Amino acid sequence: MKQLCLLVLLLSSSLFAQDFIFGKVSESELKQQIHPLDSSAIAAVLYKKGSTKMIYEEKWYYVHEIESRVKIYKKEGFAYATIKIPMYDSGGGNKEKISNIKAFTYNLENGKINKEKLKSDGQFEEDIDESWRYYKFTLPNVKEGSVIEFTYRVTSPFINSLPEFTFQEKIPVANVEYTIEIPEYLNYRAYSKGFIPLKQTKTSRREKLLISYRADTDPKVGGYGNTNSLRTERGQIEFNLETTVYSVSQLPKLVDEEYVNNIDNYLNSIKHELEWTKMPGSSLETYTHSWDDVAKSIYKHSRFGNEIDTRKYFEQDLDPLLKTAQNNLEKIKLVFDFVKQKVKWNEKYGVLVKDGVKNAYSQRTGNVAEINLMLTGMLRYAGLNANPVLVSTRANGIAYFPTREGFNYVIAAVELNNEIILLDATNEFTEPNILTEKTLNWVGRLIRSDFSSVEVDLTPKTLSRKVTDLNVKMDALGTINGVCRNSYTNQVALNVRNSLAGKSEKTYNEIIENFYDTMEISNLTISNRKETEKPYIENFNFNKTSSFDGLGDRIYFQPLFFMATTENPFKAEEREYPIDFSYPTANMVRLQIEIPEGYKIESTPESATYKLPDDLGEFTYLISSTENTINLRVISEIKASILPAAYYSAIKEYYKLVVEKENEKIVLVKL
Repeated sequence: MKQLCLLVLLLSSSLFAQDFIFGKVSESELKQQIHPLDSSAIAAVLYKKGSTKMIYEEKWYYVHEIESRVKIYKKEGFAYATIKIPMYDSGGGNKEKISNIKAFTYNLENGKINKEKLKSDGQFEEDIDESWRYYKFTLPNVKEGSVIEFTYRVTSPFINSLPEFTFQEKIPVANVEYTIEIPEYLNYRAYSKGFIPLKQTKTSRREKLLISYRADTDPKVGGYGNTNSLRTERGQIEFNLETTVYSVSQLPKLVDEEYVNNIDNYLNSIKHELEWTKMPGSSLETYTHSWDDVAKSIYKHSRFGNEIDTRKYFEQDLDPLLKTAQNNLEKIKLVFDFVKQKVKWNEKYGVLVKDGVKNAYSQRTGNVAEINLMLTGMLRYAGLNANPVLVSTRANGIAYFPTREGFNYVIAAVELNNEIILLDATNEFTEPNILTEKTLNWVGRLIRSDFSSVEVDLTPKTLSRKVTDLNVKMDALGTINGVCRNSYTNQVALNVRNSLAGKSEKTYNEIIENFYDTMEISNLTISNRKETEKPYIENFNFNKTSSFDGLGDRIYFQPLFFMATTENPFKAEEREYPIDFSYPTANMVRLQIEIPEGYKIESTPESATYKLPDDLGEFTYLISSTENTINLRVISEIKASILPAAYYSAIKEYYKLVVEKENEKIVLVKL
C-alpha cells in the first residue's frame, strides 16, 4: 500500500513538474478522477504563469499577462470555469484594456480529446463601482473531469500600482510562476502577504530604448535655460532591465474557516507599488504615499470634497427639522433619519460620487458616496463637526499599504464630546455607531476639511445582546410546547432586521421553523420592527415532537433543547489568522421547564463557569430545580471583536467545553 501511495505521488510530481505548453492538454490530465494529494479537492490549478512588463512609447505603460490550466474534479468546482478580471477606468479615456483572450475546455469523449473554444456569449462585463468593473468569461461545456485553460492580456497606463498576483487559491495549486521586468528608470516596492515563502530569482540584462528628449541646438546661444535653443530629438539608449521571477510549487488550498474576516486577505500574493522614476536627463520623481497623502488626494477630488460643501438643494427641507432639535445628539439623529428616509442606496459602491449629491437628492437614490457625503454636508450645515471616513469593506479586503484602491466605501463621522460617532445612511436599519457588518473592517480613515486625517477604529466595543426566555412544558411522549421570547440589540438586531426586511409573517414563520429544526411555530408577533433605537423583539408559541429520548422508566434530555450549541466551530489543529467575531456578543437563555406528570428529577448537570484568558470571554451555566420544575440560565459572552491567532487553542478548548456542557442531559425517572 505504501508503495502504491509513493507511486501516485511520484506520478503526480512528474505531472506537475512538466513544462506546460498552452493548448497541449494530455490524456492523463483528463483521466485523473481525484487530486493525488488532496482527495477532497473540487478543482486544482495545474499551472499558472503570470508576467508584468513595462513598455515605453512616449510614456510608460504596463502589459500584464496570465496563462493558466485548471482541472475540474467535482460539480462544486464549476465556479472556477468563470474567470473575472478587475479593470480600472479613471475617466477621460484613461482605462485598462483587455486583449488576446484565448480559452478552451477539454473533455475526454469516446477515448478522444474534445476541445471547445470560448464563445462570444460567454463573455460579459460587470460594474463593481464608478471606477472598477469586472471583465468576465465562462468556459463552455464544463463537466466533472474537464480541464480548462485560458490566457489573456491587460494593458494599463496606471503604472503607479501594478496588478496583484495571487499564487495561492482555495483549491490546490501545483505549479505557479510570476515574472516582473522593471527598467532601471522605475523603482517599485514589493508587498507580499501569505504564510508560504516564495522562491525568488533575480537577473539583469542590457536592453535598448528609443526615447524622445530635449536637445540644445546651439550651446553658445543663451546658455542654460534658454528654451529657444532646445528641440525635441529621438535617440536610442541602453539601460539595465531587472527581471525577478517568483515561483512556488505544491501549494495547498487555503481553507476558509469559521470567524474569518475575508480569507482572501491571507492568500499568498505579491503586489508592486511605484516608489520613484528617473528618466535620462530628468530629475528624480517620488511617488511613495502615506495614508495621509491618499486621504488628501481623495478629498481634493472634484467628485468628493466639493460635494460635501454643496448645500442649497437641501436647506429649505432641513431648516424646519433642525429647529426642533434640543441638543447636538438630537441633531445627529434627526439628520441621520432624514437622509435614510429621503435617499435609498442603489447598491453601488465607491468613494466618489457619480451624478452628484444634488441629483441623488432629487432622484431619491444614489451610490454610497452620494448618500454619505450628503449626510456629512447636512451634519456640517447643522453646526456639527462632521467629516467623511474612508472604509474598505470586508469583501474588498484589507489594504496593507497606502493606496487609493484600498478604499471602496465612505461613511460619515461626528466628533462630539471627545467621541467619534460613526454613521452610514445607506441602510434603513442602522443607528449611530451601529454599522452593517460589511463595513466592520478593522480601521477607516477620517478626513477633515483641512486635509488632515486620522485612523478610526471601526470595531464595535459595545456588547450586542440576544436574550431568550423560554417556558417549556414536556409530556411523556417526547413532545415539548411552550412560549419563546427573543430580544435583540445593537448589531444582532440590525442583522435580524436586515435578514427579514420585506418578508411576510408567513415567510418569517417558516424561517424560524427551519432555523429551530422544523419546529412548529404559531402566534408569532414582532415588536419594534422598524423602531431601530429599540430592541427587536419576537414572541411565538412552539410545538416540537421527538424532542427527547425515553428508555424504560427513564427520560433523558438536554435542557436547552433546540437552543443548544451542538458543534464546535473551531476544528483545525492550529490557525494562522485572527478569529474575527465582527462584534462583541452576549447571549443569554433563561429557561423554565415543567417536567411530565408522573416523573421526578433523578439527576441534573452541575452548574459551571468557563473563562477565556485576559477576560476576553465567559460562559456561565446555572441550573436549579424544584419538585417538578427545572430552571436554567446560560450566559455566553465574547467581549472582543477580534482575537489574535495566539488565542486559538484557548478559544477552541473554550468552545469544546461549552458544547459538552450544553449537551449534558437531565435524567427523569417514573414515580
